[in-house]
Amino acid sequence: MKQPRPKTPSDLSVANQRRLSTYASAAAAAGVGILALATPSEGEVVYTPTHLKLPALHGGVPRYKLDLNGDGIADFELINSTTGLGRFGHVFVAGADRNHVVGAGFYASDLVPGATIGPDSPFANGSHGKTLMENWLNNSGTILSFGPWTNARDRYLGFRFLISGEYHFGWARLAVSGYIVKLEGYAYETVANQPINAGQESGSADDATNIFPTNSAIPVATATLGRLAQGAAGLAAWRREAEE
Repeated sequence: MKQPRPKTPSDLSVANQRRLSTYASAAAAAGVGILALATPSEGEVVYTPTHLKLPALHGGVPRYKLDLNGDGIADFELINSTTGLGRFGHVFVAGADRNHVVGAGFYASDLVPGATIGPDSPFANGSHGKTLMENWLNNSGTILSFGPWTNARDRYLGFRFLISGEYHFGWARLAVSGYIVKLEGYAYETVANQPINAGQESGSADDATNIFPTNSAIPVATATLGRLAQGAAGLAAWRREAEE
C-alpha cells in the first residue's frame, strides 16, 4: 500500500500555520525570559552581619581576619595588642599587600554613616601595613584612650582591596571603647572601582535610603594628633589636661 506523503508547511492550513507561529513566538519569548533571569546583575553590595567582640589580652595579640568577599583570603586584620603587662594597648587595622584603609598618614579615619568610599577617597599609609585606630593606657584601673577612634560608636572603616587585580571598596562598622573593640558588620561592592557608602547594605552608592541609622553623637577625641606626635611628652601633657 502506498504510504501517504508527509505534509509540508505549504500543505498545512492557514489556521495551523498561525498556531505554529504563535507557539514558536511564545517559546522564543520564554527562552529569552529564562536567559534574562539567569544573567547576573551589573553589581550589588554584599553585606555580612556580625556581632564580634575583640578584647585585648594581656601579653596577647587578638586578631580578626576580615574576609570581605568570602573567598577564603583575609583582606584585612583587626588587631588589639597589649604591652607592658597589659598596661598599654594599641588598636590597629592591617591590610594585605596593596590593600588600604581610608585615612591620613598612619591613622585610619572613623567615617560617619553615608560617607563615600571610592577611588577619590584619601587612603592611609600605615607602617608595615598597620594603620592606627586607637592607643589606650590602663592607669591604675582607669582606661585612658586617645586617637581618631576614641570612644567611637557606629563608625566605619573604609576599605580599598583587590579582587582579581582590580580594586573594590567596602566598609566595616565598629565600636571602640578603651580596650574593647566590637565588629558589627561589613560589606563590599561587587563591581570594581564602584564607590560604596559607609553603612550601605544594598543598592547603589547613589541610593541614600539604605544606610544603617545611628543616633550616636560624633565622638570628641581626648587627645589631639598634635599631642600624639609629641610622643611621651605629649602624652604627659594630655594627661595633665585631662585631670584639670
